[in-house]
Amino acid sequence: YSMIYRQLEKHPEKRIHPIFRYFKEWCNDEFRHGEAFAVMMRAQPELLRGHNRLWIRFFLLAVYATMYVRDHGRPELYHALGLDPTEYDYKVFEITSDISRQVFPFTLNTDDPRFRAGLDRLLRISVARTRARAEGGVWNHVKRAALGAAGLGIFARLYCLPTIKHELPRDIRMQPVW
Repeated sequence: YSMIYRQLEKHPEKRIHPIFRYFKEWCNDEFRHGEAFAVMMRAQPELLRGHNRLWIRFFLLAVYATMYVRDHGRPELYHALGLDPTEYDYKVFEITSDISRQVFPFTLNTDDPRFRAGLDRLLRISVARTRARAEGGVWNHVKRAALGAAGLGIFARLYCLPTIKHELPRDIRMQPVW
């Protein structure tokens, strides 16, 4: 949200809906939610160790993959705001990684070419599944299932990519990155 807020501050003519007049408050509210989440996580360090690290990785990857596919599924919105969906997503991944670094013991390497190629493949699969659903029929039902399995395989490969490990800061107050 902070990137959209900054974009609309520079280009108020791109506020395509009245809700964007309240975006600063929305961004601040989202930041406070993140701070509360960080305090809860850091207050229970066992949630950041052991098998929970697998869930952290899953959570981060699911958020990034869903965002990438969803945002590219509606490029008209981003173009109306004066943003390129790919550039926007990778900038948001960078900001999100900076923030999550304050809580989680690792971040995903979103600059890895394998990561980027995997997200592009997930997007192509999503587009093909949507097309098959619209066409209907038994064959397209089978096709959607096969595409779903392929997407699951790509997600699993992305999940297995190396992460970027780092030390957690001692201070549990989050530092704003915007």
